[in-house]
Amino acid sequence: MAKRKSVKKSKRASNFPKVKNYTNDDRFVRANATIFRQDMIRRLLNPDRDINFSCGYPDTITMDDYKRIYDREGLGAKVVNFLPGESWAMTPKVFENEEGEETEFEKAWEEIQKDKNLYHYLQRIDSLSGIGEFGILLLGVNDGKKLNEPVEGIDLKTGEKTSERGKERELLYLKPFDQSVVKIKANESEVTNPRYGFPTIYTIDFAAETSSSSDMNTVEVHWTRIIHIADNRDTSETLGIPRMKNVFNRILDVRKILSGSGEMFWKGAFPGYSLEVNPDLDVTLTDDDKTAIRKEMKDYADGLQRYIALTGISVKSLEPQVSSPQEHIDAQIKYIALSMGVPYRIFIGTEEAKLASTQDVKTMNKRIAKRQEGYLTPMVIRSLVDRLIAYGVLPEVEEYFVEWPDLNIPTDEDKAEVAKTKTEALAKYVQAGLDALIAPKEYLMIIFGMTEEEAQVIEDAAIKWIAEHPPEPEPDEPVIEGGD
Repeated sequence: MAKRKSVKKSKRASNFPKVKNYTNDDRFVRANATIFRQDMIRRLLNPDRDINFSCGYPDTITMDDYKRIYDREGLGAKVVNFLPGESWAMTPKVFENEEGEETEFEKAWEEIQKDKNLYHYLQRIDSLSGIGEFGILLLGVNDGKKLNEPVEGIDLKTGEKTSERGKERELLYLKPFDQSVVKIKANESEVTNPRYGFPTIYTIDFAAETSSSSDMNTVEVHWTRIIHIADNRDTSETLGIPRMKNVFNRILDVRKILSGSGEMFWKGAFPGYSLEVNPDLDVTLTDDDKTAIRKEMKDYADGLQRYIALTGISVKSLEPQVSSPQEHIDAQIKYIALSMGVPYRIFIGTEEAKLASTQDVKTMNKRIAKRQEGYLTPMVIRSLVDRLIAYGVLPEVEEYFVEWPDLNIPTDEDKAEVAKTKTEALAKYVQAGLDALIAPKEYLMIIFGMTEEEAQVIEDAAIKWIAEHPPEPEPDEPVIEGGD
């Protein structure tokens, strides 16, 4: 029988302990568990070093938090509604051709815009979509199907209208919803689908519309009946960054300051009183004495009694401690405006906006124009128009255009101020006799920026007027008789 050959184990290998072969997932879970334990121990042993814990800021902001602040805090609503309000201050023009008579498409758009007030709903969903990560605009059409069924005429794979569009339909209603009442039930999971990752089925809670809570109010809706709106998109094509997210802590700070100022005034504006027993008297207050003193002070503070009857006790008024919260609030709002990229005076609005510099106004108008052209036109307006064309609500066209009004068009006040400045400049030019240095025509062209034709017209008109209205001769100086 053959002798079995023995294999000697490496001494070095035998010195190492046996290690369990964890998978990548195992190591990931163990590492996260360790970090979580360390974080919990740190917070329990020394919570004051956690700024969020110390200042009362939530580590994770939920949709309920956003909705509650939007509903209860005016500053939160201001942050959410500011850019939509400025962007939709002047509505755009949707047209097919700039020249010629009004087309069938343009007539249909104007008619449905006036009938359904489309721009009103577009501004509302623009605002509501910024509360959370997205918002939806539900479109009701008379196609005879349920809300959870697709609308004919839309390619379910690409989202575009089919070659054979569905029959003409009527737009019945538009309903905007924020994320708090909408859930995405299913997304497109096929990676080769152009709509990969986009929602396919939504659930909407209609309880807010009916003012009642019932399971019957929750309805499933197919994506072909919805315009999905998401502002401030970053890594996701369907979810945006809530407008309050990066200033949420500052909104809470303003809330604390204002709440504290109200409490401070309530407790500090009405002075406190110190009751001091005369040290020369050997007095020991009994429980009945204390009860009588409390009643006397209560009658004075809460009732119409304007005197305090106390024996052996003097009453001294304590100086109230009340300070203005204005500076602290201004600091928070300036930070919010800075984070939003909005000039402070314009964000405050009203009288403060009138004091904003010309450069601030131009910067703000430039940002609004960029938002209109880069976001509202392609992601909101065209999404709605294209969907209405696919529904058969609007006639089909090869191309249409969306044009926003120029935000830098001068107002009547601006024109009046410019006219005043130019008139004063011309008056000084004439009074100083500077026509010997620079001719009137060149002055108008160089200083006022007129064209040669415009300057020539003004010069000819001035020469003609002078010829028709010659200056009166100056009277001769009187002769003074007498004297040396």
